[in-house]
Amino acid sequence: MTKKGHDIQKAREETGWAYCDMKWLSEGEARRAALKRDTLLQSISDKIKSYFKGNKIGPGRLSPGCMTCGLGTWSCLFICSACTANCFFCPQDRKKKKDRPPTESGLLFDNPRDYVDYLERFKFRGVSFSGGEPFLKHKKILDYIRKIRERLGEGIYIWMYTNGDLVDKGKLIALKEAGLNEIRFDIAASHYDLKAVGMSRDVIDRVTVEIPAIPEDYSVLKKCLPRMKAMGVDHLNLHQLMASPYCYKNFMDRRYTFLHQANIPVLESEMTALRVIKHVLDHDIGLSINYCSTIYKNRFQKTGYRKRFESLVRKPHEGLTESAFIRRLAFRGSPVETRKFLKAFEESDAHRDLWFFDKEKGELLFHDSLLNLIDLDRQGLSVSYFSPQLAETHDTKSDNSKEIVLNSRRSIFVQRKCVHETKMDNPVTAKSFQELFLEKKNADDVMKSFYRNYELRAKSDIHEMMSDRDRLDLLKAWEITGSGLGEIY
Repeated sequence: MTKKGHDIQKAREETGWAYCDMKWLSEGEARRAALKRDTLLQSISDKIKSYFKGNKIGPGRLSPGCMTCGLGTWSCLFICSACTANCFFCPQDRKKKKDRPPTESGLLFDNPRDYVDYLERFKFRGVSFSGGEPFLKHKKILDYIRKIRERLGEGIYIWMYTNGDLVDKGKLIALKEAGLNEIRFDIAASHYDLKAVGMSRDVIDRVTVEIPAIPEDYSVLKKCLPRMKAMGVDHLNLHQLMASPYCYKNFMDRRYTFLHQANIPVLESEMTALRVIKHVLDHDIGLSINYCSTIYKNRFQKTGYRKRFESLVRKPHEGLTESAFIRRLAFRGSPVETRKFLKAFEESDAHRDLWFFDKEKGELLFHDSLLNLIDLDRQGLSVSYFSPQLAETHDTKSDNSKEIVLNSRRSIFVQRKCVHETKMDNPVTAKSFQELFLEKKNADDVMKSFYRNYELRAKSDIHEMMSDRDRLDLLKAWEITGSGLGEIY
């Protein structure tokens, strides 16, 4: 399966509740949309900055909070689920009336001391408070911020999100005194009212407007841009709309076009964000803007999550990909071949922990640094990828769960989940994998060698060769952190 085919299949699985009713692009429409986007990007390319391999772009600098996000050192605590607004684009279930306790990555943190222990244990450098509407829990947020500052000092950057409904001067002053560095307003939830933004500008050190790029609101947003600049807004963060089971019907009613990418983003939202950036540049408004695409969140936020926890469940004979997936290499062959490889490993200077023979499965597992001791010109290879996951309880059905003690009251668990596995029986394919992803050789040169050396004895072998080529292309999703905005299918 090609990467494109995998992305489309994954989108079908993620939106099984509605795929056939949602608006997707035909091949011709996708080509035209990609050309339109490329034209927009080209018109602003010499005036924008590129961050995190081009996954985040825009004129001006990023907030320190956005930097910690991209670097994978950010924790977001959802302080509550209750909200004062009912936005059509909200990805959460607004029908639930019962408020939920503070959560982060699926873990409950109703005790601020437990949360601070968690922050300290995993060396976070940035913390944000989200919701719901965080001002509904104003006193609780103050308690969390104070506890964070008491333990971690000024070395951690703290910000919060709000729609502005409940903002007043007294609450802002209390937040500032507790240690809040930045406040971010979703003015799309308040019909682009800037009153609370202006009030905060006099109190909080850094004020940001963070909104989804809504196609229908392009004109009204344009009118707000000069006012934001005049009142001293530090940053404008534009997010790409993305579908969830709780908002997709609203998107369908607006005839939005969905893309075959992770988290199901909206095409028109991306185009709107780029148009806003172009308008700011063309009219020399001077606002610092960044476009936070859905593909950026998938590539960098999720990579940051994996980086924090992978070392706790990665075994010595396993490797790590650029995008922080745990990589396991395995060989399953004849007893003669297995003994030959084991002997080569034992006679090398490699540490004994770098390989493991699973007698039950008959598999030899080994670290990628030992591949040079194996003749891949004659052997196939199995590759598996795993992702770490946090959990409140121990997985009794697996030995791949590690307890992390935060304090005398609280432990959390890190587990691992297999996200993909493949077998490369053809030695040429296995060798190409090694050259592409481990030795980082030029991809064009590797694939030329792949086609040249792949032995074709019958017409049916051509199909196998193309399947192996697609298999190598698909592995990019786990091996490499992609650059630029997402491909439009």
